[in-house]
Amino acid sequence: MLYEKFIRLVEDHADSITKDWVAEVKSNPSTLGYRKMKDEMLKSRVHNVYRRLGEWIMNADPTDAKTAEFFIDIGRQRAAEDLKSSEVIYALILSRVVLWRYIISHGIIHSSLELHQCLGFYQQLNNFFDKATYYVAVGYESIQLHEQEKMKQEKFVDKTVKGITNWFFKTKEIN
Repeated sequence: MLYEKFIRLVEDHADSITKDWVAEVKSNPSTLGYRKMKDEMLKSRVHNVYRRLGEWIMNADPTDAKTAEFFIDIGRQRAAEDLKSSEVIYALILSRVVLWRYIISHGIIHSSLELHQCLGFYQQLNNFFDKATYYVAVGYESIQLHEQEKMKQEKFVDKTVKGITNWFFKTKEIN
């Protein structure tokens, strides 16, 4: 696969990347709510995000349904923990930034072909985290609006995935 080199780097250095993220999220002024959380819990959480990214890039979730459900649940959980939505979203942004910084700083790009592949991977990374951010916000809002039952009845996850997928691919159908 085209991005195998980058995925392998992330998998091989997952502990280091997660430690970097924990240090960043606990010291960043935009994520104050995370300072009171235990490091092990934070490591587990970001590790799950990176695992989901790997599965998504390897096309294990072609409809985005599992990814949507995963991040909607994260949004709901963080709302229930009384974290600010801005902090939750910024923590997600930091997970992307820390990961990308790690990839770039490890000198695995040695040719123009690898640079081209790296830019393609970066585009995939951004697509994933854009969707993740949207789904987290949807999950967060669902708790605030007390509409969980309504969402279950109306195939909420399916409609959410279809809406954002149609937007990404510029189709018109959004039932």
